[in-house]
Amino acid sequence: MAANRVTEVKVAHLHPDQVQRYEQLHRDIPAGNEQHMREAGIVSLRIFREGLTLFMIVESDPSLALPDRVIDHPLEEEWHRLTGECFSKIWRDASEIYQLHDVH
Repeated sequence: MAANRVTEVKVAHLHPDQVQRYEQLHRDIPAGNEQHMREAGIVSLRIFREGLTLFMIVESDPSLALPDRVIDHPLEEEWHRLTGECFSKIWRDASEIYQLHDVH
């Protein structure tokens, strides 16, 4: 199953006065948002912070995505509005420049 996994890394930056708010939002993510991510085939999503810089690592498996999933658009739009107000620079793809492979 791991052969189908896709890993993406994204970077964003927070406004200095929005760090606590952003972290609080992520302590109380609506269950519907998490359900949408799982139904999209996301198997792992991690966010790290160093100062005002955020790093998001998303692992997904397209074969696990539900083809006829129903998205609660108002819920998703509200989440993006709330978190989006925290960003000085929104999520952008990070480029992979090196990867160490297992030799076994």
